[in-house]
Amino acid sequence: MPEETKPLIISPDGAGELIMIVDDDPLVKMLVERVLSAEGYRVITASDGFQAIDIYKQYQSTIQLVILDFKMPGMDGFALFNELLALNPKVPAALTSGFVEDEQLEAMLAKGLRGFIPKPLTQQKLLLKVRSLLDAIHPDARNRPDSG
Repeated sequence: MPEETKPLIISPDGAGELIMIVDDDPLVKMLVERVLSAEGYRVITASDGFQAIDIYKQYQSTIQLVILDFKMPGMDGFALFNELLALNPKVPAALTSGFVEDEQLEAMLAKGLRGFIPKPLTQQKLLLKVRSLLDAIHPDARNRPDSG
């Protein structure tokens, strides 16, 4: 298989963590991408579960949070989360959705899902939730003493 072009990382020189957004809605992806990159996060996006798996395989060691939509055609967020778990049993993933069955969310949380961000998303809610998730996933990263 020939080497494909690498996906575009938005704000590649940002000081923040690399976050992958998986959503089939281009408007949601664009808005989340803009909000996070404006705060200094580096962002990579996928339009469906299959693209997300390909990207995660390439960037698994540097992606520090995956935010995945629940309702997507082809592979929903539940199936995608299970695929990501197969690649990394400690995948740092959070779910976003306007509607999700409680039992599905509970099952995902039991398997290691890190959190849930309800839609509709607001800038403040998104930024607060992303920061709290990243701090919980990587508690030592925020409290490192400065070197120098």
